[in-house]
Order: sequence, then C-alpha cells, then structure tokens
Amino acid sequence: MKNRVKVMNKLMVPLLLLCAFVFPAQALTVKFSEAELQEKVSNAMPLVRKTSFMTVELTNPILTLAKDKNEIELQLNVKLLMGELANKGYARLTGSLRYKAEDAAFYVTNMQVHEVRVEGMPEFFTPQVKQMAEQVVNPVLDKMPIYKLKDDVTQTMIKAVLESIEVHNKTLIATLNVI
Repeated sequence: MKNRVKVMNKLMVPLLLLCAFVFPAQALTVKFSEAELQEKVSNAMPLVRKTSFMTVELTNPILTLAKDKNEIELQLNVKLLMGELANKGYARLTGSLRYKAEDAAFYVTNMQVHEVRVEGMPEFFTPQVKQMAEQVVNPVLDKMPIYKLKDDVTQTMIKAVLESIEVHNKTLIATLNVI
C-alpha cells in the first residue's frame, strides 16, 4: 500500500506539470466579504504603541470596502494616554490589498491615517498620533495574511500574479493570473 501511494505521488507532480503546459494560463478569482475581512482585522486588536510621554491604543475596528475605489477603510477607537490623562476618540485609515506569491497569501497593506479626532487632544499632537497609528497598524497587517490559498498540491504549485482588484456589492474580488 505504501509503495502504491509513493508511486501515485511521483506520478502526480509530472501529471500536474504536463497539465500546466498543455492548458492555457487561467485566472483564479478570490472573493472576500466585508464580514470575513472584519473578522481577520478584529482578531489583531487591540494594538498599542508607547513612547516616553504618550501611549496610543487602537481598538474596535470597523472595516468597510470603499465603493468607488478599490480600498479598504478602517475606523478605529483611539485611546490616548498622557500621564494620568486618558482621552478617547477615533481614527480613520485606508489601505489596499496585496498578494504575495511566495506565501500564496493576501495582506492588507499601506494603511494611511486620514483623520484622527481625540477629545481634549491639543491640535499639535495630531501629526504624532497619526504617525503612531500607522506605525502600530502597518507592521501587524503587513505580516498577518487575511487569506491564504489552500495548501494542497495544485495550489502550492500555483505561482500567480495579482491581475486586478475590484469592489462589487461589498465584496472585494481579487483576480490572479495563474502562470
């Protein structure tokens, strides 16, 4: 029985390679609902960044897919701690989806803070809080895949290039060109 399995495994790889050369390149489409993306991002929270005089804590992400742009938007609760003072507010960030072929996985990347509002926060702290929020969010999301292609023989052989990303009906659709 073990020998039969070994022979089948040895035959499977050449057969798949033959199919790859005989059949023309195809596109693989992966769809992400807002709810699926929301769950992945929520699992990464809370995020905290400390400096010598201030701590920024980001929690309760609300993820939406932009309707007119192929972007992901996050709204996060912000807690700003300075000494004994704790001020609360929110931040709004946008980013994009990136496919990394070597991992066969998708990541949210390039998150940029577009708005920060914190009660009682002096205006001159806004640029620092924006920068800290980006420094907290980006390293986590850059390393946390939101979707990984299945780990079977067929998909591990796929080396694909991201062809397009579109948002339709609150679903992010990524099309990979399989080569």
